Amino acid sequence: MSKNLPADADLSKWPVELLRIAEPEEAERLSGVSWETLKRILPDKVVQMSERRRGMRVGHCLYLGTK
Repeated sequence: MSKNLPADADLSKWPVELLRIAEPEEAERLSGVSWETLKRILPDKVVQMSERRRGMRVGHCLYLGTK
């Protein structure tokens, strides 16, 4: 798995559909990688929504699914 994802500075240019935060189950389905692996390999792409809830942007999940 590659850590070379698009820079977060480009998020302002992404379509709004790709900015949505996916729950862990959806992130797993979109990327084809388990949530534990996503957290371990790409901790900087995990978004903390509240004290207990975490997710990942749909665009990042889909990008991982193409590698």
